[in-house]
Amino acid sequence: MITRRSILAPFVAAIMIAAPIALTAPPAIAAPAGGSLTTSILQTLPGGTFVGTLTTTGFKYAAGVISAVGTLNGTFTDTTGAVTNITNLPVTVPLTSFTGTCTILTLHTGAISLSALGLNVSLSPIDLVITATAAPGNLLGNLLCSVAHLLDSNGSLTAVTALLNQILGAIRL
Repeated sequence: MITRRSILAPFVAAIMIAAPIALTAPPAIAAPAGGSLTTSILQTLPGGTFVGTLTTTGFKYAAGVISAVGTLNGTFTDTTGAVTNITNLPVTVPLTSFTGTCTILTLHTGAISLSALGLNVSLSPIDLVITATAAPGNLLGNLLCSVAHLLDSNGSLTAVTALLNQILGAIRL
């Protein structure tokens, strides 16, 4: 089952991949006091190579999408060898390609022995776990994970964004 705590892993993974990065100025948000997450980036692009860091200072929720907000620092070397320094470039990284699984059914039974009218049936222990994978293009997995979480309380993306900012505020690197 996807819980609010286990949802952090895809967010961190999406930040670490750092591509594609939307190079747009982020709107004003309340950054957590003293918290940030810095991730090293080595990205080969069609026009060259970028080496640097992405420092995430907060998360925002807008138009149905959670985005990491921060700054990009490093150097871009194009295919001709020209180097461009990038310093404190504000970036917003939409976190849209999440995957995860949620447990739909877990069944554990012990051994079963049945004797009826001269017929003997013995069944070994059964462990059955059915999970759904929620990801873009996984229609049935997305549907079943959504249904499995219909009754969760406080599951809105606004609440998730607030929790991510609280976690980021607790990080002291």
